[in-house]
Amino acid sequence: MKKFLAALLTAGTLFTCATADAEVRTYTGTDEYIMSEFETIDIAKQRAKQKAERVAVESAGVFVESTTEVSNLMVTKDEIFTMAGGILKVVDVQYQLTPLDDGKSLIVRATVKADIDSDDVAKWLNRAPGERSELVAQNKELQAAIDAQDKQIADLKARLAAAENNQDKAQISQQFAAENKIFQANQKLEDALKFYYAGNLNAALQSCAQAVEFNPNTALAYSLRGTIYYQLGQYQNAITDLTKAAAFNPSDEKIFYNRALSYIKLQDYRSAAMDFTTAIQLNPNDADAWYNRALCWQRLQNIPQFNADLQKARALGYGG
Repeated sequence: MKKFLAALLTAGTLFTCATADAEVRTYTGTDEYIMSEFETIDIAKQRAKQKAERVAVESAGVFVESTTEVSNLMVTKDEIFTMAGGILKVVDVQYQLTPLDDGKSLIVRATVKADIDSDDVAKWLNRAPGERSELVAQNKELQAAIDAQDKQIADLKARLAAAENNQDKAQISQQFAAENKIFQANQKLEDALKFYYAGNLNAALQSCAQAVEFNPNTALAYSLRGTIYYQLGQYQNAITDLTKAAAFNPSDEKIFYNRALSYIKLQDYRSAAMDFTTAIQLNPNDADAWYNRALCWQRLQNIPQFNADLQKARALGYGG
């Protein structure tokens, strides 16, 4: 949502791809997951599918990168991964189950077939740079959560292998159940981001709500839902969710920036200025935050502070 103030919108680099020249490519990804005795086949399938889809995304990223290179566009590796994951459409998933010798576990092997359309690459690159950078940041935050959760599961499996009594196993079983809920929340957040990329805001809202049901302590779910509420004109709902996000992740500058935008829509310029101040403290080089706070001071008739912030924004290269 950052950079969404109407007066401050800047056009993104125009990348065009005629529909007649659109190219659809299909990628296959295969990976496996070893199910423990305390996991269900359904969860194991979802984990294997997630790993296989990552393989497909990495392959599709090569195509995305070549497409942007042809157009002489500078796109980072993180953006390529985010773009490929956001526009890749899974069309088929096949599973193969192989029992292990212990009689308790399975190797779940998933093969994902997915399509990527060059028109979707063009649509992504036509977004404003600020919007693209925020989508990348959201995806990086989610992928970091997924990686952390994978490490937790690996640790639990190691502890399970070393467990010597039923009491230890019972405790580990409870922890598996808790981690599975976090995993399912992350899955819903992946869905939410895909819907959000595609502009299906209502479906993204529903997926965010499901993520919160599985894990009420995830900052990204509230932050993303707050962003969506803002775009739907539900500014008070946006503030409510962004406030929850800030409680879980008080070091994320964009949460305070986006909440400030919502306060502006409600003409609460003092609260907006306070949030822009927090955003500036977290990222002193954000020219947009300085400029937008200047506008708040102007509304509050604090002209000396308006002039100081405006001068700072221009010194940082603000060109709006």
